[in-house]
Amino acid sequence: MDRPTATFSFGPEVPMTDAEATLRLAALAVESLHGADRIQLELHVRVEREERRFVVDTATDVGRTLAVIFSGYARREFGDDAVRVTTGALAAAGGGK
Repeated sequence: MDRPTATFSFGPEVPMTDAEATLRLAALAVESLHGADRIQLELHVRVEREERRFVVDTATDVGRTLAVIFSGYARREFGDDAVRVTTGALAAAGGGK
């Protein structure tokens, strides 16, 4: 079964260390809303540094919340042209954390 995803791809002008720091900040905001236990159980993000992208599993409320918060943070920090968001599906067996 495929799981819905949001993929965030970054332009070459975005330092990936900064993007990862913004992702951690967004995860902290999600933890404030949903709690640490749900974060541990339901948040699945694959960081692909070489490909300059993050893939967020959006099958849960926690994942969808992270995608929305991170999208807002990233666009404000790096600019609309530096961040591209696409949606799709990830094979459940191939999902990452």
